[in-house]
Parts: sequence; C-alpha cells; structure tokens
Amino acid sequence: MKTFYPFKTSIFIAICTLLLSTFSVFSQETYIISNPEDLDALNETLAAGDTVILQDGVYDSDDRIKFSPTTGTADMPITFRAETPGGVKFTGGLRMSIGGDHVIVDGFYWQGGYGSSVVIEFRDGEDYANNSTIQNCAMNGLTVDPADQVEGQSKKHNWVMLYGTYNTVINCSFMNKSNAGNMILVELAYNAYPPVEDGEPEINTSCDIVGHTISNNYFYNYEKIDSNLTNAGDSETIRIGTSSYQNVDSSVMVSNNYFVQADGENEIITNKSKNNSYINNTFRRSRGSLVLRHGSNATVEGNYFLGENVDGTGGVRIVDSEHTITNNYIQDCITVVDQAKWNNGITFLGGSANNAVSCSSDNTSSDYQKVENISISNNTIINTNAPLYYNTDKGSTDPTGTVSNNLIYFTAGNPNISNVISGDTDNAYANLGTTLNYSGNVYAGATLGATNLGFSEESGIMATSVGEIFTFSGLGSVGKGADMGVYAPTTDAMVGQGIGACFLNNLGASIIDGDCTIEIPESLTVSSLPVLDSEAANYDVSVNANVSWAAVSNDPWISIDINLGTGDATVVVSVTDNEETSSRTGSVTFTQTSGENVIVRQLNITQNGADLTDLYNLINTGLDDDPVTIHSFSQEQVDLDADPPKTNYANNTLDKDTGTQWTAADGDVLPGDYKGDGEYVIYDLNDEYELDLIQIATDDKSDPYGIQIWVSTTGTAPSDFTMLLPTAGELLITTTTGTRDDFDQYEVSANARYVKLLSFGRFNTAGNNRTSVWSNITEIEFFGTSALSVGEVDLKDNISIYPNPVKNSLTIKLLNATEIEFAKIYSLEGQLILNKKVAFLNSETSIDVSSIASGTYILNLSNLKGVDISKFIIVTD
Repeated sequence: MKTFYPFKTSIFIAICTLLLSTFSVFSQETYIISNPEDLDALNETLAAGDTVILQDGVYDSDDRIKFSPTTGTADMPITFRAETPGGVKFTGGLRMSIGGDHVIVDGFYWQGGYGSSVVIEFRDGEDYANNSTIQNCAMNGLTVDPADQVEGQSKKHNWVMLYGTYNTVINCSFMNKSNAGNMILVELAYNAYPPVEDGEPEINTSCDIVGHTISNNYFYNYEKIDSNLTNAGDSETIRIGTSSYQNVDSSVMVSNNYFVQADGENEIITNKSKNNSYINNTFRRSRGSLVLRHGSNATVEGNYFLGENVDGTGGVRIVDSEHTITNNYIQDCITVVDQAKWNNGITFLGGSANNAVSCSSDNTSSDYQKVENISISNNTIINTNAPLYYNTDKGSTDPTGTVSNNLIYFTAGNPNISNVISGDTDNAYANLGTTLNYSGNVYAGATLGATNLGFSEESGIMATSVGEIFTFSGLGSVGKGADMGVYAPTTDAMVGQGIGACFLNNLGASIIDGDCTIEIPESLTVSSLPVLDSEAANYDVSVNANVSWAAVSNDPWISIDINLGTGDATVVVSVTDNEETSSRTGSVTFTQTSGENVIVRQLNITQNGADLTDLYNLINTGLDDDPVTIHSFSQEQVDLDADPPKTNYANNTLDKDTGTQWTAADGDVLPGDYKGDGEYVIYDLNDEYELDLIQIATDDKSDPYGIQIWVSTTGTAPSDFTMLLPTAGELLITTTTGTRDDFDQYEVSANARYVKLLSFGRFNTAGNNRTSVWSNITEIEFFGTSALSVGEVDLKDNISIYPNPVKNSLTIKLLNATEIEFAKIYSLEGQLILNKKVAFLNSETSIDVSSIASGTYILNLSNLKGVDISKFIIVTD
C-alpha cells in the first residue's frame, strides 16, 4: 500500500555541474537536468525504470514541456521528479503534457503564474497516458493573464486534465483558484470515441473502463465564481465527464481527499459518467454539494460533509439512477440564502429525461434525468437545516428506490432546526417523494414535516460529542445512521502529513517535516440492494476493494457464492421465498482480512413479505365466468358529446384496467359536516362469500380519497348494510396517492353477498378536510371463499383436530384424500389472529399457537376447491 519517496536530500547533486549528466544504478539510468525544457530531448532515450531529476530552483517559463516516454512498465515506471519535494518552483505557469504508459511526475510546485486553458494534461497530442501518476505536487494561485480577460466572463482554465486510462492523481495540493475551470477534469471524449484515420467509421468504446484514481489530495480556497459571469457553471473542483459522454464506464475512484472552502460553484464534484465511486472524502466549509448530475451507478460512501454553519454548504444532490448513497455523515450544513434549492442534506430532483444510459448507447441528454432505483441508507444528518429536500424545479417525475435506516438529529436549541422533509414548494414532497420506499428511518429534535410511516421519532436517542462529530446510542439508534468505520474527519493538521503535497501546510506555507510517503488508502466498499421481492431470487453485489476480505451471511434465508476474496469481485446473493406476509431483514458482513486496518461493511437486505393476494382466492377474476357485477350506483360521469368524450362508468372498476375509472361528484359539505353524504357503487358477488381481502386503486391525484366499505348478506336497501371499513372513525383514507397502479389492501373477515363502496372525494391526509368533491376509483378486487358449499360436510368428516383445548401446538390430521390449503384463526369478534398456508407430511401438519392469548377461537380450514369449515378451539396458557 505504501511507496516511499526515493530521496530525502540533495547531497548527490553536488557532483552535477553539467547541464545534463547521467549515472547507472542496477542498469537503470538517472538523468539530472537544470532546465525543464531539456526533458523533451530525453523522451526517446528513456528506458523502463529510468529517472529524470530536475534540479531545485525557480523556473519562470510558460512553455509546454512533454514527458511521454513509451517504455515504462508496471514494475519499472519512468519517473520525472524534483530534486527535493517542492524544491522546484514553476512561477510562470509552465505547462506539461504527460504521455506514454507507466510514468510518474513527482514533487513539483506550480507557484502562481498565468495558467493556460490546460496546465497539466495526461496526453501528448493523441498519445494518451495510461497507468501514469502525478504525485506530491502542488498548484497554488495560478490565474489568468489580465490581458486575456473578457468583460462579463470568467476566463476558463483547467489545472489538471486526465485522459487515457488508469491514471492517478495522489497526494497533491490544489490551492487558491480564482477563475473558472476545474482543478481536476476527467475528459472522456476520447474514451468514448478514440481517434480513427480519416474516412474510417467511429468506434464506440464507451463500455471500456477508464479507471482513474484521485486520492489523498488537498483542495483549498476555490473562490466563488460570480454566477452572472460566462463560464461560472464550469467551476467545479472535480468534474468527471460531460453530458455528452455520461454513458462512458469511467469507474473513477475519488477517495480520501480533503476539500476546504471549495466554493467555485454549487457543484463541488460533478459526476457525469457511469460507475464512479466517492469514498472517505471530507468536505469542510465548502459552499456546494457532491452532485450526481449525469451517469448512473455512482457510489457515495463514508464521506464527511461538515458545513460549519457556512451558508450554501450541502451534502449530496441526486440526478439519474442506480446510485448507492450510504454511511455518509452530514453536519451543520446551511442553505438559507445561497443556492437554497440546490445544496441541502440530501436533495432529490424530479427530472424526466432519458436515464441510466447504457454504455453501448449514445442516447444521452443534457436535461435532468429520471431518478430510479436509488438506495439511500444509513446516513447521519446532524443540525442541517434541510435534511431531506425535494426539488421540483426541473420536473416532478417521481424518484424510485429505498430510503432506509437514516438518522436525522438536531441538538436542543440548534438554530438550524427545520422539518426533516421539506422542498422548494409546499407540495414538493407530495409531488416528488411519495414513490420512494421508506423504512427504518429515525429522527429526533425536529418535526417530520410530512406523513410517512417509514420514519419514527425516537426521543431515546442520545448524542455524544466526540471532538467535532457526534456518536449515537440509546433506544432507537441501533443499526441507524452512518458507520464510518476507521475513517475520521480529515483536519487541517493532516495536510502535508499524508494529505496533499508533503512540502506545504494547509495554508500553503512551506514545511520541512512533511510525510512524503505515498500511501494508497485501504478500501473496501460493497454496493447495496433495493428492497427485494418476496420470491426466491439471485442478486449481484459489487465488492470494490484493494485488500483481501471475507464475507459471511448472518441469516439462514440468505446465501452467498463467495466467502473469501482479494480485490474487486461480484458476489451473488441468493434469498429464499418469504412465505410470511410481513417483510424481513437480514445481512451479509464483509470484513477486511489483509493490510493495516480492519474495515467492516455490512450489506443490509430487506425482503418484502408475500403479497396478500397470494394467500387468498380472487373472486372477481375478470374472466368470462366472473361472478361479480355492478348492481347499482348513485351516479357516474358520462358525456359522449364532450371532447374527448367522458366515459367514467362504474363498471370501469371491474375491468382490470387502472387506466379507466369510475368518477362521481359528491354534493357540497353540509353545515356541521366535513365530508358530504358520499356517492356509491353496489357490487353483487352473485353468492355469499367469506371475504378475506379487499383492495382498491385510485387515480394519480396527489390527494388521498375518503371511502367507506359496507356489506350485506340479505339485500341492497340501506338498512341491509353494515359498515365494514373503517373499523374506527368515519373515513378510510387511501394511501396510494400519485399513482394508478398501486392498490390499498384491507384484510377483513365478514360474510357478504353485496358490497357497497361509498366514496366522498379527496381529502387531506388527516381526513378532516375535503379538498375536492370528485371521486376517481380505478379498480376494486374482492378475495374470499364461498360461505355455503355442498362439500362442507364431506370436509368436516375427513379432518381430525387435536388436542382441544390446546396449549402449544395444534395438530390437523387428514383422514382421507383431502387437500387443505389455508388455516386461519379468528377471535370470536371476527379479528384475524393467524393466517397460514399449510403443508402436510404423512397427512399431518401442526400449527404453533403458543403466542396466542388464552381464550376461545374459531379455526377456519379451506381446501383447494374453495370449500371450508370452521371449528371452535380453546387455547390455554
């Protein structure tokens, strides 16, 4: 992991009085030069393992020098270095082109001067560098010649441009930039389409991995560029790619860097390509965010965003898809005035352009893209005035994915206290945030700001200050928030001691006691999984590591195909069927087994429970022999003369098409009431059924609907019906707002021949204020079994149940060839206590009733033909 700087002093320079001299060490040549322009003449001479040393001094040249030997190898790179670290100062804006393979540029200091449009570039014409490195260098205060400035613009110049593949910028310092352009820019045009001969067709190589590393660097004081100036939007500290080449598989690693006052624009880092990783970086007082602007499958893990209460500071902004954002720590970020719509804790956007563009496609867009299948888990957001922010400025296409196990906390009296959930409009969350899957998130010290069952307020969380950050303990904190492992926030004192160039401190002053060891940080990261379906399946998980590791499943329903690995790997995670209706959680632990640290990463897995529709028999199937029909309705919206015609029939609720609907307008709210008298549809099930489940879908309005469900076994007069739902209060408020394809499900236990759906219009989520008289129901489905059956007697005669009373385990024995599918236990009040799909071995099965309270219950058994029986059982302690 470590490369030791190859010299400490310059005593060997004393013998070098000539312009150029050489000596041989183990058949490798060392060339000593006193003019940087002498480097060009050596390029064709240099062999693998050779070194070129530039004597210490101040050089004011603004020429471009070229270092592009072609014979370097991984074991024997060719090096161009300063006599002593920082002893060579370029004060005139010297430009450098780095070409060839396996070359190293080491120890130089660009101090002031007028930078060109590109100062350092990893190419010499079309000779792109590969597997090459610039290390332990510094660039400080390069600016643009005043003679080149144009009124109304910030003249753009980039300090380092990465071309080629697998190149590295490590332990360098980039300080005091005042013009537009990037400190580091990864250029991908030639990775997508390499040069070809005139007349030859282009070759798309976007799927080839680029693989650069940007690590252990220091970025300081990039002045905020006036947003009114031309080029102000090209002032990122690091940019990886462009909109046009967002489909390139760049796979760039940005790790262990330190950003302080990196203010250039409100995108500190801009991600504009695929499969990039941002691991263990510290951002301090930097007025902007890490922005996933284009390109999918980014990993953002283990970063500190420390705003220090500077306005305009933020965490992560999300555009495009398949991103994993986990184990990040965001504290004291403020967005009250400066760029408040864009820099928050975590900012969600709702663009609609083409997303997750395949590397083999060129169907890219510069617009804001759809956000789909993202995973935001185990992040800690502290004293940040907009922890989760929904920005509809670029559209309101609903993001999808999971938001789980995040911890949001405000200390008492903190001036940044705000709602956990907020947005750029009053309805931003309702318009943008409701289709994400939220689970296990906790918060304390503030109000949630929205209705969301995936968050719980936990007053038992205790925050303990450890230096400038907090650790958490107490009820509600276990498994929540960021696990930062061994990575602590980078501080100013670390600059020159493994962060940035070893010859400068955090303010750019020279030091002589710096640590010039080049150490590639040990890393182990694991991609995440979305919430899984209930069915058994296999899923690929990416492990990115430069160490050896071991993996172990912590749950019997989870298995993995690889238990030991070194470096990167794809681990196949397999899960079994979840046959219960409740979801379950489990994990796989990955542990570092080589190197100096012990990094532990946990892959948390949540699998949905079996859908209730898999447990019950659907009555209205939509097939030709469907028994369910519309008996009657109060009104339906039909106007064939309208343009377009309105055909919102009551029968649309049975057509298995969520694109159609029944629409009706209720009357005005009466004095002293809040809901009206409702409009209805009565369904005839064509027989008496024992209902188990009713599910309802509504249209895509942002407000929920207020409904009631009534049942009757005798007739359709109002007095024949008994209200089934809600079980308490006057209104059942639907939850599936903003979509037509999701159903609200209600488990019930009642006999019915007729079902009356009574709808009152749209309401607020509290259900106490109606916002619209119109009802729009797209589908209703009934599940259950026939209440009266000629096979019931036969079924009773073929079943034995014992013991009764029962204490722990109830046995069901089949006396003849009878097939039983479900066993349900109800209280005498009709409450469903247990619902189990049963399997028989040697004509017997057992049901565990040890957790059921003592009392008398009804056991209901049903066979595959829908025939069922009920028997009383007594459960004892």
